[in-house]
Amino acid sequence: MKEAGFMYVVRFWVAPQARGAVMGWLEGGHVAEVVGQPGFLWCRQLDLGERDERGWAAYAMIYGIESGAAFDAYRADAALAEKFAAEREPFARQLRMERWGGSVVLAVDRPR
Repeated sequence: MKEAGFMYVVRFWVAPQARGAVMGWLEGGHVAEVVGQPGFLWCRQLDLGERDERGWAAYAMIYGIESGAAFDAYRADAALAEKFAAEREPFARQLRMERWGGSVVLAVDRPR
């Protein structure tokens, strides 16, 4: 896995009845399209094993990005943001998201 200097994390909760549709959208091309943006290196999806008070399941996507500048360019792409917002619209009442990112300040690998 290529070293990332910046991480972008999207934590999201999905209503039980929407899980299949949301995961289908993510796995059916959305994640690949995000990772295909300049400077994006990889993505890992986590099942956080949590449920909120309504029974919504918690997940996270962690994206490795070459730099904060690449992340800033991604966030500044208004056409891409509009496209992704339109794709999420069918899930507006069944998907809740939080996003944040930051520069990697510590990376520890297991000794070989």
